[in-house]
Amino acid sequence: MDPVISDDLDEAAWEQTISLLKRVYAGEGYTSRENADAFMRRETFEAGGTMVIARELDGPVIGAVLHLVPNGALGQVARQGEAEFRVLAVAPEGRWRGIGEALVDASVQRAREEGASAVVIWSQPTMHAAHRLYGRMGFVRAPERDQEDPRGFIRWVFRKEL
Repeated sequence: MDPVISDDLDEAAWEQTISLLKRVYAGEGYTSRENADAFMRRETFEAGGTMVIARELDGPVIGAVLHLVPNGALGQVARQGEAEFRVLAVAPEGRWRGIGEALVDASVQRAREEGASAVVIWSQPTMHAAHRLYGRMGFVRAPERDQEDPRGFIRWVFRKEL
């Protein structure tokens, strides 16, 4: 059965979402546990954008993405008129089912509704599955916009024209 995509999170969904993000980002070595605990908090995400989740019908959250508020505090690579999303994650047990694509598509649709000219995302160089997904969905690398991350890697920027 296809997962349900929603931005209607109750308390349990928020707890599952935060847990999932920490499990993927810290557990798979993309950030430290300390950084995940400091950044991945409901208050931070609610202030910065709209969390969109994927869940099994009456089941747990198995994917999430944060569609950022235009020109908001969590934005890092968007320019004027562009939308941005962050922290795309799919639980290992939910991968290869189109969940990541559905979540990115939800953010792209929101960007269109906001009148954005493009959608941008940054990714770590080691996130190969994400890079393949972005390529399939029409995002292209924008290396001229890459940025140094204080954690010691270069943030690769991807952009999709709308």
